Amino acid sequence: MNDANPYWAILEAAFSDTSEIIVPEGTDEAAYFERLRSRIREHATCAELVSASVRKPGFPHRGLGSTVFGYTVARSNLDGYWLVFQPDEGRFYCFSGTDRDNLGAFGVCGSPLYCWWA
Repeated sequence: MNDANPYWAILEAAFSDTSEIIVPEGTDEAAYFERLRSRIREHATCAELVSASVRKPGFPHRGLGSTVFGYTVARSNLDGYWLVFQPDEGRFYCFSGTDRDNLGAFGVCGSPLYCWWA
């Protein structure tokens, strides 16, 4: 648990939503989902305000080139994945990129497990 991040409790509560994730055939679903949760917890961050430019394929509710703002809950520097919570929308987004000043939002939003998995 990351007590320094005010959005962590929201993240933990959202961990039960596995509806958007495809589990490989022959894989134990419970173990697969728990590995995703563990990876997010391993990459926990403090809540930092970041932004990303919406890029193709985009989102139905946002125009290409618009900016999405949110607070980080987890980040993998190696992969350039940023799991971000947008509190005004109550929605998680996946931002991509290794340069925090040039992040992209490529159409992935929803449950935190889906965002990390996609």
